[in-house]
Amino acid sequence: MFVFAGPAWAGEAATANAAPSAVETVAAPVAAPAAEALLAQYVLRDARGERSLVLVRSADRIEYRQQGEPVELWRQTPDGISRLELFAAERRSVAWAPGDLRTAGRMPQWEQLASPINAQLRDKLQRDGSAKALGRSAERYRGESAEGRPIALEWLADAGLPAYYRTGPAKPKAGDAGFYELKLVKLERVAAATAFTATDGYRETDYTDLGDMELDPFAAAYLKRNGHGHEH
Repeated sequence: MFVFAGPAWAGEAATANAAPSAVETVAAPVAAPAAEALLAQYVLRDARGERSLVLVRSADRIEYRQQGEPVELWRQTPDGISRLELFAAERRSVAWAPGDLRTAGRMPQWEQLASPINAQLRDKLQRDGSAKALGRSAERYRGESAEGRPIALEWLADAGLPAYYRTGPAKPKAGDAGFYELKLVKLERVAAATAFTATDGYRETDYTDLGDMELDPFAAAYLKRNGHGHEH
């Protein structure tokens, strides 16, 4: 699975007619609006069942929240992209610095993170008219995967997000491992200050330190779950 910037705002200074003898006054500057984030909520269906997926996206942060999975928070930094995994039950987090991601071969492109479906997928599909999703106009696409499975996509160009995506048949059989469906159920702009998961109270561990924490059950479980040992 894995850039959005809020709309530009400009304040206009008003001018008032004053008598020649009036004392000139300077208008107070217009306060800049609070930074916004885009929040998109999906219903995800696959062979594992149905669950929710939430994407929160601002100019320099992207977060994914999926039921049953750790929260993933990505940030743009001067050195590249960083990743923070949040484990709510344990109140623990694992921080990947840009250098860690590069060393592990896991450095993503920001544009790929910005949507749960890579926008470049549209280049491999055929345009198939238009659709409506949550009152917005969407572009409809159809095609096949490399494995020959049907693909359906409805794309919101203004948000840079899928309104609907499916790989596999429209009516899959129970347990069809090749079936994957995303349906957008909410899309709104929210204040960035409160949109992302708060990390207060989490014990943060650098990824590079996990291999030296053999006696820490959380570290051992993390490395086992991710199928790799400590990487220097």
